[in-house]
Amino acid sequence: STVGATLRDVFTQMAQDKGDGECESLSQLCHEEGLSVSTKIPPWELTSVANVRRNAARSRETLLGFCGRDVENRMYPLDVYYIHAPECWDDWHERCEGVRDTLPLRKSWLAMEAVVAFDHSAKRIGLSNVDEDELMDIIAFVEERREDYEKESGYPPPRMPDVLQDYADPIYPATELRQICKDYGIEFVSYSTLGTQHVETDEQVNPVLNADIVIDLANRHRRSTAEVVLSWALQRGMSVIPRSDKENHILELAN
Repeated sequence: STVGATLRDVFTQMAQDKGDGECESLSQLCHEEGLSVSTKIPPWELTSVANVRRNAARSRETLLGFCGRDVENRMYPLDVYYIHAPECWDDWHERCEGVRDTLPLRKSWLAMEAVVAFDHSAKRIGLSNVDEDELMDIIAFVEERREDYEKESGYPPPRMPDVLQDYADPIYPATELRQICKDYGIEFVSYSTLGTQHVETDEQVNPVLNADIVIDLANRHRRSTAEVVLSWALQRGMSVIPRSDKENHILELAN
């Protein structure tokens, strides 16, 4: 993939720049720098437990294969491996057209637990684009199995979602989902925090960045409207993943 190749090139250059014996290998450099890469399995690939596990291993190899193996001969893992959506919805993606025979979410979650416990393809596993009932059902599924789990069963240890990713902004703050995450120690990662979800639907103007209160706060504190909204999210315990392809916006968000 382009991302994997770019990461490899960057880390190869970093290793060459050290050039004084300080860094023995790309594997060591990946660990020293704490390289953290996450990705998702799309819903049309949720066809079997084996396929979920294969996709995770393939993603790890594609994105992080250049990091080599650790002292226990394990490949450098992804940080989070997500289920991108619990099923293929109509008009969600062209690859979803005609796809119906995918795993129930509980069965998919069993596969995700194996990705961490057996395959070591990822450090953590997560859900994305699920509603409150679906999240609570996975939580119940994990808790039910914890009571009777035996290592000899051949199943991976029951594991709570480490991360939930969903869109949240001041107009749609995902209050109930965030409360569930707080109650069960699940990290909440917000995407489209800056209001892009509204722009991509039926809004002509971004109603988040153009809200009067946001503009007023930005002017008062001499910050951009994006910084105000991201501060709102961070102060409420969310992790955020703002996206931009403009250098000045990336630097602004980093600060």
